[in-house]
Formats: sequence, C-alpha cells, structure tokens
Amino acid sequence: MAQEIFNGLNNNQKTRTRHIIFQKGQSTPFSFSNDVLNIFSNSGKPKGELDLELFPNLRKITFQNNVILEHLESIDLSKNEKLSKLVIEGNRDYQRNLFFHNNNFILIIKEMQSNRIIACYNEYGTSREVLIEKYKYLREQAIIPYLLVEDRKLEQLGAEIIELRQSLRNKDQIIDELNKKVQQTPTLNQFRELNNIALGAKNTFEQLTATTKNKAGDSLKSILDLFLQTNKQIIESEDEGNNNDSFVQGQLQGQLTTCRTLLQTKFTQEELKSLLNKQKELRKLEKHSFILQQ
Repeated sequence: MAQEIFNGLNNNQKTRTRHIIFQKGQSTPFSFSNDVLNIFSNSGKPKGELDLELFPNLRKITFQNNVILEHLESIDLSKNEKLSKLVIEGNRDYQRNLFFHNNNFILIIKEMQSNRIIACYNEYGTSREVLIEKYKYLREQAIIPYLLVEDRKLEQLGAEIIELRQSLRNKDQIIDELNKKVQQTPTLNQFRELNNIALGAKNTFEQLTATTKNKAGDSLKSILDLFLQTNKQIIESEDEGNNNDSFVQGQLQGQLTTCRTLLQTKFTQEELKSLLNKQKELRKLEKHSFILQQ
C-alpha cells in the first residue's frame, strides 16, 4: 500500500511538512528537510492509494517532470484544508506531456478545493517559440484528472435533510390521525341530539323512579333507594375498571340481592330488572354526554 511509505515519519515531521515533492528515485522512499518532504518513486512505489491527511499544514505539492508514478492509483487531498498550490515542473511542453502520459493517478478533492487550489505548469504560446507559465484552478486544468467527494458539511446537510423528511412524515401521520379523530367526533347537532336523548332518558327514569316509590310505599321506599344506589355503585365500578376487587363486588351484589328479595313483596322480578336496566342505560348516556363536553 502507498501509505506504508510514511511509516518512518514521526508526528513532528508530519505536522511540520509544508511542501511535498514527488520525484524520480532513490533507494529510500522519502527524505525530510526544512519542512519539505521528498517522496521518491522507485521499484514500483508508491503503489495503490495515497492519503495525505497525515499532513495538516501542507501548503504545496510539486511533481518533477521526470517522476513516474505508474502504480499509484490516487492521491487523496480532500482533508488538506491548507493546500493551495500544485506545481508540475518542466521547462519544455513535451515534458509536461510526458508527465500526463506516464502517470495514471487521480486526485481526490472536495468541490471547494477545485476552485481554490491553483495548478501551475508550462505551456507553449500560439507561436510555439515561447513557453508561458500557466496558473489555473484545478477545475480548469486538464493535466491531472480529479474526483470530487462530498464535503463533510454537505454530508451533515444530507443527514439533516433525511431527519427533516422523517419529521415531516411523522407530522403527516399525526395530521392523518387527527383528521380521523375529527371525522369520528360528533358534530354540534349530533352532540345536541345526544344531549337531548340523555336529558329525556333522565326525565323518564326520574318519573319511573317516582312512580315506583309511590307503589313501594313508606315501608319499602328506603329499601328502593338503597337498591338503586347499590346498582349505581356496581355500574360505576364496572366503568372505572374496579371490578377486580372481588370482596367489594361480592358485598355490593349481596346487598343488591337482599334489597331485591325485600322488594319482590310488591314488585315482580321483571319490573325490578327493567328498573335497573333503565338506570344502566341512563348512566351510559350521561357518560357519553360528559365526555363530549370535555
């Protein structure tokens, strides 16, 4: 791997490196002096992918005209935020062409670097007698191909966009659920109708209770009140989900049975059952009416 050539560099040298020069070779993979790192191409090295992230203060890269990096696939510059110059040496136009033909690597950069890093190289003018030193942004030159990678900020924005889309989907789901609830909620007219039904049922039950009490007479009137009160407690306990208390339920059912037995001296079993059913229906209507008022 190309990255192995940096194994002999210490952290201080990596931090101090301001200029990297690629040149044709010596037996050693590199030399370091005065903040300049010389990388030598020899024996098919460097080979593969080269990442210059190790050099945070890198400002300039130079490719000498005789360098051959035929086994190098790419040089990653995307994390070298301070890099501003890329020089291709050669005092003749054909030497620049040799560099182009002898090397197949690509540069990996961010889009903003393509508009910031300046490439410097020689090029003949129209008369082909005078060499002109050219300065172009990487995006404008055609000597070294490059590949753009997404900026980290763009990646973060992409992640934020995904989160926002998910948030919007969640909000859409909430809105759909609210719309369903709105569709299921009774209108004002329906509420008034239900309220009138509950009020009518209450009046009917009160009249039925008054008639029943008259029939019971003074001797059983208190028993009838206890009978209805006990049944009301049983209904409320069932509505509130408290029917798991078997002891309390047993007491209430026993009390209801005792009252029923005493009342059967003047009322049939069907009359008492009808009275309790009417009370239960009224309780249900009153409960719905109360919920709608919340």
